[in-house]
Amino acid sequence: MNSIILRQLGQLRQLLLIGCLSCFGCFLTSCSEEDDTVEEYANWQSKNEAYFEQAYQQHLAASSATCFVLKSFTKGDTVKVSNLPHTDCILVDVLDSDFPAVGSSAMCPIYTDFVEIHYRGNLLPSLSYPNGFQFDSSYFGIFSPETAEPSTMEVNGVLEGFATALQHMHCGDHWRVTIPHQLGYGASGNTGIPGYSTLIFEIRLVDFEEGSVG
Repeated sequence: MNSIILRQLGQLRQLLLIGCLSCFGCFLTSCSEEDDTVEEYANWQSKNEAYFEQAYQQHLAASSATCFVLKSFTKGDTVKVSNLPHTDCILVDVLDSDFPAVGSSAMCPIYTDFVEIHYRGNLLPSLSYPNGFQFDSSYFGIFSPETAEPSTMEVNGVLEGFATALQHMHCGDHWRVTIPHQLGYGASGNTGIPGYSTLIFEIRLVDFEEGSVG
């Protein structure tokens, strides 16, 4: 009887040991996965802030019709860009413009309008994404005006930096817009987008129409 009990106790100890080792293995795996996540966006805040600061200085120095700085639309018409913190501004590179296109408006969308746009958004390059993680797009693969369907959205329903760009675009404009995290998803980030991310969008404004007020 005693030998049976001792044998059962030995088996129980083995099971407990295996269970503990399994849990320890899971713990190690979890730490490894967490380390990978950290490495993907290592020094992310400092990297993004340094990138935007350098790009800001380049755009400010260039200051042409195709490369310029825009202040956030929330800062009012009388405030000069030079009197604002850099992070109250977005950076614009005009990639193409069909304006004035046939049937296009000479006006730009306002805050309450609906816009039809093609767009694609990327982060800065990171460990696994040398061209920057693509976090959103209105089309798949290489852009084709013949097959891509524009997205319709309200100007007042998008990020502050994105809305700033839209309110300066004409139909037919194709811009690359660089947005600091202060006018994007901030320090907290969003699903799939870490905090402090500089956002780089390509935007094509197809058309817009008057929205409702209030």
